[in-house]
Amino acid sequence: MVERRGRSPKCGRPKKPLDKSVEENLIAENQRLQEQLQYAEAELEYLKKLDALVRAEEQMSGKKPK
Repeated sequence: MVERRGRSPKCGRPKKPLDKSVEENLIAENQRLQEQLQYAEAELEYLKKLDALVRAEEQMSGKKPK
């Protein structure tokens, strides 16, 4: 006996293909968002390294952070 739960994979409407202009807009938006994410990740890494350098400098000079 086969157990049937949930929807069958064949239910629902068939998907319509996207218009060419809509597909191009989605691809361009995806690319823009990926570039923005890479920039934000690089900025975060830079700030982490800068913070580590500042803390190390303060520790070596004997000053307490503000």
